[in-house]
Amino acid sequence: MDKEEIWMQRALDLARLGSGFVAPNPMVGCVIVKEGKIIGEGWHANYGEAHAEVAAIHSLQAFEEAKDSTAYVSLEPCAHTGKTAPCVDLLIRAQVARVVICNIDPNPLVSGKGIQTLKEAGIEVVSGILEEKGLSLNRKFFLAQVKKRPYFTLKFACSRDQFIAARDGKAIHFSNKESQILVHEMRAEHQGILIGAETALQDNPQLTLRFAKGKNPIRMVIDPNNRLPRNLQIFQDGGETWVFTRDYSAQQDQVKWIALGNLSSNEFLAALSITCFDAGIHSILVEGGSKTAEYFHQAGLLDEIWKIEKAEDLGQGISAPKLPGIQFVKRWKSGQDNAWYEGI
Repeated sequence: MDKEEIWMQRALDLARLGSGFVAPNPMVGCVIVKEGKIIGEGWHANYGEAHAEVAAIHSLQAFEEAKDSTAYVSLEPCAHTGKTAPCVDLLIRAQVARVVICNIDPNPLVSGKGIQTLKEAGIEVVSGILEEKGLSLNRKFFLAQVKKRPYFTLKFACSRDQFIAARDGKAIHFSNKESQILVHEMRAEHQGILIGAETALQDNPQLTLRFAKGKNPIRMVIDPNNRLPRNLQIFQDGGETWVFTRDYSAQQDQVKWIALGNLSSNEFLAALSITCFDAGIHSILVEGGSKTAEYFHQAGLLDEIWKIEKAEDLGQGISAPKLPGIQFVKRWKSGQDNAWYEGI
């Protein structure tokens, strides 16, 4: 790595600190360098609060120190007023000499406009440094901006012989301590967590964060026929929960039932996707059973798949999802178990 890449890597590392707190905004980090040394740094820490460039400038001992410096930013600085003022205006006032950018922002409110504004102010702009790493970090944000739908991640756990539950549907705990932490970190990285009605009935899960830092995702359940009993944990604990049905709509405290219509499975999931995106939910972790996973796969909505495989056989039970065309290409240990990953 040359120095430009080292400083951009630092900006990306800082950006990751916002994981679980900034969605649907992207994770962004900023490093201020002058005379070969880092003099300030910051990251977007919470949704609606200061952007990375603002945090980095405010970390300086004096505002004047930014003059003639270089700002390394993991995403193109914004040039519009949203919940905060435009970051390009602050960089211009600070009289930075250069701005080095990892990724251009695909948001049409920003895309290219931040760079243009900086250049018009006489600031040198370089982009594309560690671009692939930045795209990977903010892949959920980029997909949502381009495809106008949430980024869907599927996670399931199974035995070595590919069963996810007992024959009667009762849950079997495949996770060890390490994989539990991994799963809860994944929950923190998504705005929503989705299961099917059968999983809700059999497992009665909490679907909350207990082994990772971040905001609890909105619990989502696909229950077309509105058959779930109201004594389940997700209806009783006060957390936000959305239930997608065919024809039942209601709201009670933090729980709301959303009617999508009498649709085919593909149409139902497409309507669910649009409803969530329009409500600002741009990333959803699918933790449902085999049928739910297979429906999402058939609808062409899965962007990332994780399989945690316990290092023992079950012998019989409910089979893991059948996902034609998927080949898991990455593998590593999660404690004593194997973790497989497929990015589509």
